[in-house]
Amino acid sequence: MFGNKVAWRDWKGVLVAAALLAAVWVGAETAAARQVVLPLAQYDELRSKSRTTAEPARPPAAPFALEGDDLEVLAGPDSARIVQRLAVRLLAADWQSIPVGEMGSFVGADLGGLEGRLTESRGGSVLQVRGQGEHRVRLESVVKVARDETATRATWSFSLRPPPAAVVRGALQLAAPLAGTVDEAVLGAGGQLLGARQGSAWSFAATPGKDMEVRLLGRAVLPERARLPLRFEATTASSATLSRTRLEVHAWVVARVAQGRLAELRLSLPAGLTVESLTPIGIGWKVDGDDRVGRVDRVGRVDRIDRSERVDRVDRSDRRILTVTPPEPAEETLQVAVELSGPPRDSFAAPLLLPEGAARTVVLARAALRGDGLLTVTDLASTRPPDSFEAAPLAADPAPARGRLYLVGDPARPPRWQAEWAERTEVLAAQIDGLWVELTAGEAGRAAYQVWAVVRNRATTELAVVMPPGFELTVASRDGVPLAPGLGPRQDLAVPLLSRESPQLIHLAGLMPFAMPRGAGQLQVPLPSLSAPAARIRVRLLLPGGRSYTLADATRTSAVEAPPRPAATVMPAVPAPGDLAGQMLLRPAQSPDLDAAAPSPAPAGWVVVAASWSALSSSPAPLLLQVATRKEKASWF
Repeated sequence: MFGNKVAWRDWKGVLVAAALLAAVWVGAETAAARQVVLPLAQYDELRSKSRTTAEPARPPAAPFALEGDDLEVLAGPDSARIVQRLAVRLLAADWQSIPVGEMGSFVGADLGGLEGRLTESRGGSVLQVRGQGEHRVRLESVVKVARDETATRATWSFSLRPPPAAVVRGALQLAAPLAGTVDEAVLGAGGQLLGARQGSAWSFAATPGKDMEVRLLGRAVLPERARLPLRFEATTASSATLSRTRLEVHAWVVARVAQGRLAELRLSLPAGLTVESLTPIGIGWKVDGDDRVGRVDRVGRVDRIDRSERVDRVDRSDRRILTVTPPEPAEETLQVAVELSGPPRDSFAAPLLLPEGAARTVVLARAALRGDGLLTVTDLASTRPPDSFEAAPLAADPAPARGRLYLVGDPARPPRWQAEWAERTEVLAAQIDGLWVELTAGEAGRAAYQVWAVVRNRATTELAVVMPPGFELTVASRDGVPLAPGLGPRQDLAVPLLSRESPQLIHLAGLMPFAMPRGAGQLQVPLPSLSAPAARIRVRLLLPGGRSYTLADATRTSAVEAPPRPAATVMPAVPAPGDLAGQMLLRPAQSPDLDAAAPSPAPAGWVVVAASWSALSSSPAPLLLQVATRKEKASWF
């Protein structure tokens, strides 16, 4: 019986252990089915608590941030008071240097609980502070205001440089002395006004870290000179261009105001011409006795004019006045370009635009011909060549100049021109505006012979020049560039021409046989024959002394001006093999101080004889002179 009790007790323990094992198995399965999820912050907190040593704090991305700057500017006549309200966020715990721009001299500061001070550096003022968190800093400064005493409009100005904040905005207000004087505020490139003026203040926005100029403009004040009665001088230059269909005139008028203000300029118009356009842009004009009133638009043409009603005619009145009105009264200079047109006329006087009321007027005139013909001056009247000072105002004229410029001494006696047209089917392919011939003779039977020709080419490739018999060419050039002329069928020199109508200067020089008469007699100076007619011929003779020389045609006696000089040119590079055009250009070794195309100086004791006449001929006759010895004297009784 005792043994049975022990056995039952053992089996009872086995059953209890099995039950416990089954309970543990079931609990494990239940725990696996129920997972615990924690937030990251709680997990980091539990993880940090489980560690015995704390991790080091990460540094901030930026030690500080300037979120904004609100400005209040109160401008006075001598100084301006600036108040800044900065929104500062400090993220680092150590000392920070925050730039606050250039706002003049600081007179007050409220750091908003920060520990620190204001200092100056090379780039401007710096705020050195310490203390994490958001803070409101108030800074007060004063900047000097400058007054422009030379301006005709009262002007005050000063400059500011805001800090490099995210947003800079503010208000500009006028102090009591300026509130009733300033009419307009202008900000420089670093600022922009927001809306119109409100009372005596403007709202504005500024570019962070960039200089901003503040300019206050008052009412316009006339200088003492502008309050005086009007007095001005004028220069008027008319350039006439004649064609077969019309006469075009470009007039350039410059009025220089000595005192007063020029509100309008009145110009007397030539008869038979109609105003086509005026420049500069924005200028107004009208013609008395004409219903047309215009204003120049953006392209320089006349706006608000019915062109269908305009005809080229002589006005009913003999005297028409063109009134020019600038956008603002001129206090220094007024420059006007007037374009006129009219019917063609073969003979015409210089059309002049004469300013009214000028204390002194310089009148200049020139003329040119467009087409197959020649234009010759028939009457110089009261003209002479202008000096450099008189022609200086023409430098500002953008229109190209054509023709020789004359100064008209008496506007009632202007120069006159006569046009000669090619009426046959054969038209002029080229024309010579001027031909200069120079001969320097001695007693040895030879003479130096030079020819200058100002040529305008339209439809040819060369100019044929037949020199006197026995001529030996030594130098040839076109516009200052040496060249090698060809030889024509009549033993003439074929000078290549450029394909342009603008004048080009041809120069030929050499030696030729020339015998002086032993005693009294007649002397013939041969002239070259050309393939184009020469409008005017000028001859300069340098003859040995001991004789007297008189032109057979006394009407040709005239002072001869020097031939034109070519502009400074650059010699082309050595031509490549096969460049035939480039190989025609000679490249002799010349001294830079020697000008081969310059007129010859008169030797001591030599006699200078000059002649000039209008020829309109391609084969001019020789120039004849009467030669007498010094022993012969003309009877005077």
